[in-house]
Amino acid sequence: MNKHLILIALAFTMGLFLTSCNQPKLEGTWVEPAVEGSLLGEVGFTLLENGEVKSINTGFREYQTWEKVGDKLILNGVTTGSSPTSFADTNTIISLSDSLLVIGQDGYSVSYQRK
Repeated sequence: MNKHLILIALAFTMGLFLTSCNQPKLEGTWVEPAVEGSLLGEVGFTLLENGEVKSINTGFREYQTWEKVGDKLILNGVTTGSSPTSFADTNTIISLSDSLLVIGQDGYSVSYQRK
């Protein structure tokens, strides 16, 4: 009986491990394609493995750190300008693949392509 329970627990653990190995990684560079006529070009960010973020043409919002909590992507940073202010954007990860990241907040979603 105990051997069967151990085998079932081992099989379940292996299944979870194999499933998690196939998940696309959030780390990498994610950009919104440039809108025709836009002066900024691509807008987005690079998520580094150490939890840092590099902003790409984000204007007055400078991302600094990121974390994933459940299905949430939290981007922390500061607004630049005469009165710098800290912020935390908490976004729901709607979809994640090797080439596409869709995040949303308050009924609004943004699609990013991996670069």
